[in-house]
Amino acid sequence: MPADYSFRQTADPIADQLVVQLYQTQDKQRIAQLYRHLLSDIEEVDYQGLPFLVKAYFQQNQGLPDWINWAQIRQVQQLYLSMGAEYASALILRALPIGYSSANIVKLLAKTGYLASDKRTGTAKRLLETSQFLFNMMREDCFEHNSVGLKHILKVRFIHAMVRHHLHKHKWDVQSRGLPINQEDMSMTILTFSVGAIKGLERMNIALSRADKDAFVHYWAVIGHIIGVDDTINPTTYMEGEKHYENILLHQAKACPEGIELTRCLCDFVKAAVDVSWAPNVSDYTMRYLINSNYYSDILGLKPVESPLDKLVFFNAVNILKILNKNREYPLIKKIIQPSNRFFTYRIINYFDREFDLKLYIPLKLKKSWGL
Repeated sequence: MPADYSFRQTADPIADQLVVQLYQTQDKQRIAQLYRHLLSDIEEVDYQGLPFLVKAYFQQNQGLPDWINWAQIRQVQQLYLSMGAEYASALILRALPIGYSSANIVKLLAKTGYLASDKRTGTAKRLLETSQFLFNMMREDCFEHNSVGLKHILKVRFIHAMVRHHLHKHKWDVQSRGLPINQEDMSMTILTFSVGAIKGLERMNIALSRADKDAFVHYWAVIGHIIGVDDTINPTTYMEGEKHYENILLHQAKACPEGIELTRCLCDFVKAAVDVSWAPNVSDYTMRYLINSNYYSDILGLKPVESPLDKLVFFNAVNILKILNKNREYPLIKKIIQPSNRFFTYRIINYFDREFDLKLYIPLKLKKSWGL
């Protein structure tokens, strides 16, 4: 992948043009209502009642790339059934927080209200939206015309363009930070869901074959194509994806108060969701272990494991988990380790429902496969 920083000055002409046309033809109040509705509603996008321009956008931008490999798509959908809960844990506990090391991205999140005054509820809502997006991407019909998955991807693409429009009006510093939600940022986000999560799985000793890794990156590259990422910086193999992901992380990483605060909110949410008040730093320890880099962990303000007792308990638990995962193909060990690997995902789902009355729609096939 090219190290071309001009991608920070490039956005998404299709979605951006839609927003321009909307403001030229529609009442501002109606646009604001539409934006708030799409932002807050996690259910399937309903075409009824949408302005003609927006309806046409949803209908005309569902084209799949000509390089899509259906065998790899089916391969990943089977992987989701068998290890999707573990993948979701790796995403939330490793891939998302390391993304907060990018000062430009977290400055944008802060500007758009990600750091709400009620941080507990705000974090829950953002994670709920991410979780629903993830479940919709796991659906077997994700890439079928007019599917829940395709409409969700295009909804996110439209929201990105709306954010860019409003930040331009509020004097976003394009010169030093690049366009808001630019091509590089979008590419990084897609790779967070593939490469970033895979690296978390590997730290848990849940090994994937090279073919599985390639399929994962390819699957999310298809999503990236639909969401507007330029094919030039939308890798379709793990080797290319890992290199591009690491390059972006490295040149974007910079400590900033917003990144530390976002990480702290996520740690506190995880601690509350899994109910481990007796181990107040376990979320810090887990994220630091999965990130596997003191450089990024220090930028995020994650607490290191320092006390002898914490080291003994935490690393012994990690080593046992890794040994079991290494031998998870054996039926008896699989019965033991699967509930442990899925514990975090289960608790997050229950926490949304119990504490916030926020319900995720999880496809029936996933529910059955995961034992929900």
